[in-house]
Formats: sequence, structure tokens, C-alpha cells
Amino acid sequence: VLALPPPSANLLEQLHAHNSPFSPTEDRFTPHDPPVNWYALGDSYTAGPGTGEDYDEDKACSRNVGSYAVQLEKEFPFNVTNNFDFIACSGYTSADSLIQVRDVIEHEWADFMVMTLGGNDIGFSSIAKECLVKAEFFPGDCDVTLANAMRLLAATEFETNIHAVYDEIFAKLKDDRHYQLYHIFYHRFFNDATEWCNGKTFAIRNPKLSRPLRRKMNNLADALNKRLEEVAANYIRRQQGKASWNLAPRLITINPDKLTDEQGKTYGLFDGHRFCEPGITNLKDPSVWFFGTFSHDSLQKREGSTAKRLAAPEILTQTFHPRTAGFKAIKRVIQESLQKNRPAEH
Repeated sequence: VLALPPPSANLLEQLHAHNSPFSPTEDRFTPHDPPVNWYALGDSYTAGPGTGEDYDEDKACSRNVGSYAVQLEKEFPFNVTNNFDFIACSGYTSADSLIQVRDVIEHEWADFMVMTLGGNDIGFSSIAKECLVKAEFFPGDCDVTLANAMRLLAATEFETNIHAVYDEIFAKLKDDRHYQLYHIFYHRFFNDATEWCNGKTFAIRNPKLSRPLRRKMNNLADALNKRLEEVAANYIRRQQGKASWNLAPRLITINPDKLTDEQGKTYGLFDGHRFCEPGITNLKDPSVWFFGTFSHDSLQKREGSTAKRLAAPEILTQTFHPRTAGFKAIKRVIQESLQKNRPAEH
């Protein structure tokens, strides 16, 4: 549970816009001299497709400079240098990440890792495209697709596969309480209470964004996040009795749709910035923190970055992923979590 300011309208607006200053603190947790070493891995919700310039030449993975990971490297929450290896890859499942962790991650190099993982195990992004942007005359049924995703989510294999990645990651970290993994979850796409969106579509002949359809998509995101929380909690229980797990958290989960303020009230980081929010009339409104179909990154434009000409498949991959502004908000929550879970000890 993150200790964030009470969600008055003014404070939440500051948090969402991230105009309030963030102050790095002294690192008195890492048990060695700087730099602090870390990896960002997992799927497209870490890679950041569409968010500004390419991070590297690996076009298949769509790693971009607007990702929360690149922003975190530049605005590190501690006033020490940091070394960062960005290996997240769009489309990666748990099976893909398991191979990558085994083959790419250096043994006992990292102090912590951050990742998003699990969505592609149930086809989360492709489900959104199937249910929201597929032309009406194409074959397929959204309800059948959603039901299949829920079956995959409930299956033992879903937990087993993620636990295998956890095992491999912690085998690559030093067996010490100072070495951690931060697992970040996913987001609801919609405000499902408004009426103005009922007749809207992302493109001609796409499904209309009725409240029931929006609710179904939000329910899937909620179910995915709830299941990931269960998977992580079960893994932590398996570590009971191990010395390195008894004194401090080593697996930290962050659910952006279930943050808690100082008064105990739960809210979502993207509240006010989803599709179909009140007060806007356009699915591509710059206040929306997700890419729609064939949309562009408004924050990158406002901040003067050179517009990148997106080609397939990235312009398709970015759909229903956070824009740079959304990743900026996620970065802030991770900064808060790192400071909270890496407290001063010496």
C-alpha cells in the first residue's frame, strides 16, 4: 500500500499531471557503493510502444524512450548514479520472459528489477483489439474470447508459468533481502459510467462502446490484476522460513488501479484519464492516457520531441497502451514504491 496524498480534486490533479516536485532521497539501503544496477523486463506495458523515439534498434520489441523505465532511469528516486538495462519486449509471455531471464540477465548484477508480465498469457492486448476495434463483418465473438481468457486466467498453468519466472529472477539476484523484484499490473481502459460514449467507436464499423461492453473490458482488467495479486501472494507464502525473505519485502506488487491514499480510500492512477471520461467528447482527447487507434503521443509533441513516423506493426501494437503521460504517472508511483521499500538502514 502506497502512502500517497489524500485524493482531493486539487491533489489528484497534481498527482496525475505530475506537476508537484519529486525529491530523490539518499540511498541508505543498497549494501554496496554506487551505482545501483537494475533491469526493466517483461512485456509491452514496460516496453512502451509508440511513446517517442526508439530506445534501440530492436524494432520487434518496440522499446521507446517514453516508457516508465526510461523515465525512471532519468529521474531515479535516489541521489546516486544508476545503471539500467532495458530488455522488455512487446508481445512477451511468461514463457518468453523465462527464456530471456535465463539467457540475458547477468547473475548477481542487479539490485532490483521492474516488470509487467502476465497480460499476454491470456492475450490481454489482443482481446482488447478483438472486442473493440475489429470490424463487425470479421469472424469472431468477443464474449467467447473473454470467456476463454477467464479460463486461461483461472488455470493452474497461469500461476505456474509466472512462478517459474519469479524463481529464475530470484535465482539471478543475490539471496539477500536487499535485492528485489517489482511487479507492476495493468489498467482499466474505460470510464464505464458515462453515457456520451455509448454510440462512439474507435473506427467505422467497429463495435459501439456501450456501457456493458466497457464494463466487460474493465472487469477483465480487474480479474487479471486480482489473479496476479493472488499469484504473487502465493509465491511469497512459499518463501516463508527463508532468511532473506523474513526481514523485508522482496517481491513488491503495484496495482495502478488499486492505490490507497493516507485516509484508506482506494483509487486508480488513471482515473480521469481513461477513454469515455466525463467532460470530453473525443476518444483521442489529449487528456486520455491511452493510445486509441492510429493516435499519437500528445505529451511527446507538447514537450518538443521529434514526432516519429510509426509503421506497422508498432502503430497497431501501441493501441490500448499508455502514452508517455500515462507512463509518467506510473514512473511516479514506482519512485514512491522504491523509496518506501528501500528505506534507510545505515
